[in-house]
Amino acid sequence: MPSFCEKYVPLTLNTIIGNRNQINRLINYGADIQSGKRVRPILIYGPTGTGKTAAVHAFAYSNGFEIIEFDASDYRDAETLQKRLLPAMTSRNLFGSKIIVIFDEIDEISAKLDKGVEGILSKLFRESKSPILLTANDYWDRRLVFLREHVERIEFKKPGANEVAALLQEIIKKEGISMDSATVDIIASRANGDVRAAMNDLEAMVDASPALLENLGMRDRKVETFAVLDKIFTSRKLASRNAALASGVDKDMLLKWIDQNIPVRYLSKKDVANAYSILALASRFNNNASRTNYYGYLRYANDLMSGGVSLQNTGYISTINPYLFPSVIRYLSTTKTERQYIKAIATKLSPIFHVNRNEIVNGYMPLLKLMMKNGEEKLGPEETTIFMERNFNLEKEEADFIKERESN
Repeated sequence: MPSFCEKYVPLTLNTIIGNRNQINRLINYGADIQSGKRVRPILIYGPTGTGKTAAVHAFAYSNGFEIIEFDASDYRDAETLQKRLLPAMTSRNLFGSKIIVIFDEIDEISAKLDKGVEGILSKLFRESKSPILLTANDYWDRRLVFLREHVERIEFKKPGANEVAALLQEIIKKEGISMDSATVDIIASRANGDVRAAMNDLEAMVDASPALLENLGMRDRKVETFAVLDKIFTSRKLASRNAALASGVDKDMLLKWIDQNIPVRYLSKKDVANAYSILALASRFNNNASRTNYYGYLRYANDLMSGGVSLQNTGYISTINPYLFPSVIRYLSTTKTERQYIKAIATKLSPIFHVNRNEIVNGYMPLLKLMMKNGEEKLGPEETTIFMERNFNLEKEEADFIKERESN
């Protein structure tokens, strides 16, 4: 039986809640395409659950396109991508159907791309006869620098609790569910703008005890991490692999969380030892993927850190102790002083200007600060940020730090 999310997936742009101005831009974009106008790719970005992926699919459906889609789990090497993208260089396929190319979560894909793939994508953005839509969580992710000059951007924001509640009321009416408005309002509020989460919570509350409502917490990345950890440490099955892969939790971060919490959950010393052996192997595959740029290793790393660790559970576990935040992350956070941050930025800039770190700090940082000030006055903050990233390899936070730092 389909879930509420599957059953009520938006089929047209007008059925997506919130972001009306953004939806109107997509509708006009479709009209431009239908009129034969040459258009640039569009990147839709914003928080999880705001309707980005639903919008691009509704756009394709409404305009009669056949979809060629890429997501974060596929096509990380240049050769495979090149073959898959050949049809996109034309406007129609062999059967005459119009084509649209969709890159879902392009910021996640780009984390695994090599330089060859960046070149292929840049060429596609310039030459494709088919329209291209992309989604991302963070437009300012520095890994997306290479594509920003090729795309128009549309920011999706979290819909309000009232808009989410109205959608839930529509579903309740169609499903013939009996649920009071106060419960619906709580579900909508605690979803924190995540429409998928609200629909899942609504479905969970059907015929459930009212006490379950207290377990519906505000959605954030930490809650999702805990849910995945629960699957890994309690399932004793390979099924935990699916939970880890389906989640939005960064896999490098997940590995650190598992590493910290194996002895928290597993009570048997043998289970702990076996789990760490499996995790060590996962870490090796993960490191090999980064070192060799062969991302097939990531499949083994993901399987081992999730299902592999789950299978080491012989039943002696603790469900009482709270999860511990990875100590390595806490250590890095607490020791990152301003002086260390300055040193890190100076180290990055030193090879660019061919001078030592002291000259970077005392001479070049004030010049960069002045350059950014003038750039923002003439070009605006966003274009200035892109310029600093492209020419000086400075992340937005680093550029902001230089702007705000008092010159000595």
